[in-house]
Amino acid sequence: MPLPTASTTRLEQLVGGQLQGLSAAARLPHATADRLRAVFTVLTRESLDRPCADGYPGLSAINANGLPFQWSACFGARKAPPTVRFLCESGTPGTAARERLALSLDRLGQACRLVGLSGVPRWYTDQVLARLLPCDEDWPAHWRSALWTGVGAADQTIALKPYVNLCRGAPLERWRRVGWVLKSLGRDRALERLCDLSSQVSRDSWPVGLAVDITPTGEPGRVKTYFRSGPVTAAWLQRWYTAVGAHAHFPALRELLDVFPHPDRATYPGDSFVLTLEAHPTDGVLTLKTDLAATRWMTGDAAIARGAARLLSRLGLDPGGLDGTLAALGAPPLTEDRSDVLRFVGFGYEPDGSHHVNVYLEPPVPEPAPWPHRRHTPVGHRPAPADVAAAVKRGLRWLTGAQQDGHWIDYTLPVGTADAWVTAYVLTQLSGIPAAYRDEPGHAAADAALAWLRAARTPDGGWGYNRTCDDDADSTGLAVQALRSHGLPVPPDALDLLRRCRHTGGGIATYPPYSTPGAAWSTPIGDVTPTAVDAIGEGQPQAAAWLLGQRSENGLWRPYWWLTPLYPTASALDLLAGLSNPYTRGQTLDPTREAMRRYVPDGAFETALLLRCRLALRIKDTHEPLKRLLDRQNHDGSWPASAYLRLTTPTVYEPWNTVDAGTVYLDQQRILTTATVIKALAALLLTRRLPWPPAQDDQARITACQNI
Repeated sequence: MPLPTASTTRLEQLVGGQLQGLSAAARLPHATADRLRAVFTVLTRESLDRPCADGYPGLSAINANGLPFQWSACFGARKAPPTVRFLCESGTPGTAARERLALSLDRLGQACRLVGLSGVPRWYTDQVLARLLPCDEDWPAHWRSALWTGVGAADQTIALKPYVNLCRGAPLERWRRVGWVLKSLGRDRALERLCDLSSQVSRDSWPVGLAVDITPTGEPGRVKTYFRSGPVTAAWLQRWYTAVGAHAHFPALRELLDVFPHPDRATYPGDSFVLTLEAHPTDGVLTLKTDLAATRWMTGDAAIARGAARLLSRLGLDPGGLDGTLAALGAPPLTEDRSDVLRFVGFGYEPDGSHHVNVYLEPPVPEPAPWPHRRHTPVGHRPAPADVAAAVKRGLRWLTGAQQDGHWIDYTLPVGTADAWVTAYVLTQLSGIPAAYRDEPGHAAADAALAWLRAARTPDGGWGYNRTCDDDADSTGLAVQALRSHGLPVPPDALDLLRRCRHTGGGIATYPPYSTPGAAWSTPIGDVTPTAVDAIGEGQPQAAAWLLGQRSENGLWRPYWWLTPLYPTASALDLLAGLSNPYTRGQTLDPTREAMRRYVPDGAFETALLLRCRLALRIKDTHEPLKRLLDRQNHDGSWPASAYLRLTTPTVYEPWNTVDAGTVYLDQQRILTTATVIKALAALLLTRRLPWPPAQDDQARITACQNI
């Protein structure tokens, strides 16, 4: 059945059509789908009885525009049956919350009878509502609603989960009400644990709602308490997971934060997190779920959807699951500049340790929207060498124009703007590009940058992030590579610094031993080792063995300074590709090849690194990342900023296993992203993976490309 559009339907028809699409996609039995539709109708009869519009006043704000209904897509174990889930509000818009409570309870009772119960269970009214709802004379004037209903259907079963408003009184009073519910339901061990952890996590944790699963047999299931954050850092989450003893889930939670980076600020906006403490029927078993309101700092549904796909992929779940849900809902193409559909993305785990990802969606209105400010290759068009060469030239022209006083700057960290490091990085990215791609201003810009870089060397002999920072092996290694690749002499003092950063075993640290702040910053890491070893020009076999020993079980190298594992992975592959030793032969890199085939990138920076990795591994499938890069180029020739750098806390040795790992920063000037893409596209051209005329040198290939 075709889904109606906003101009031809009312909310009940639009959302009802989406329910039908989701039920079909979940392969619900006809009997279950019919009962689910009846439950939907009972619960939303009044609240959705109005036309589609830009805003929906009169009820609480389940969505930002007031629409009183939200879908929840859950992606977990592949063997689990697919589900249809939603949260809704009952009642006539504009009526008082106190007046609507009776109607909401009546509708909940009808829904209970539709799923096979005799009505609202007595324990729910006596042991939950009696503990949570205010007396008539204490009814809060600010409440817009008191009760909502969550519904979930799978296979033969439909479950109900009513939510009660906790937003009244001081935080301590709210915590106590939660405790009384646990006590009334006989969850004594859960109550003890709640009391134990409250002293550790209550700061900036506002109890805002409580829900109890009504199981198909009518018994109480999980008791879920929802805590909304104020303006907090990642340390807030780390305290919660530490208090519950959920250290094993730090890496997965780190993935959630990394795929939705919040750049240039350590503190997240208020209400960025809704954390759910789940007390399971097995008394004393507590788990956590973290819902992230990425719309607080991300401006487009498309970016949030890509982040969700990356999270699913990194947790070993189906990254295409969200696409199927959106298709079943009849969603229009997601946009880069508006958040109309995706509301929250959540990570949770079960008592058995398994993970799941929840994505919360406002019912989408199927009206297509444009994707602005991007160049597009036509649908079905396969990029040709001319397309790639033109993109490289546009990028080079933009990069030339972005130079300031003979060098490039980007990022803004507490120690200031990066200049020496960024300039050295750009020069290394440009070093492999044939000179014929650059015009006269481009050659002049490179010469000016080299002269500036030589003058920017510190009295200690190397280079740092900027002139106020100590020399480090990353900046120095990049500067040495830049000078050497352009035929300029390398200062011996710079090589001495790199050797001081080298450790037994072959790895190289960012800073030498006994430097300040030391700790993890003086420990060898994969982000720096390949660059520094190449710059030194010695110890490559030993470094290769060390790098292969650092590779994670998924075939990739873990990043220390970056959010993406593709940066250290691309650097490691560059080093390994230049060696002829047993480590790089045969099946040694097969896990990395498999990871590169599955990897879901986000942003031009990651996509360019993915392209480089696939080229290094001789993976033939380069069409999709290439097309993404060409599509995402801005009209001015740059690519949107997407190189996320983490200023990892010096005491953190494994940021991938730490929730509060350090503040993330973005290349707001687009310098690093654009330079990285240019290098990847040029590498693709020079490998002749595109249909070049055979057996021609670089200049002839470029000429042929221009004539295509």
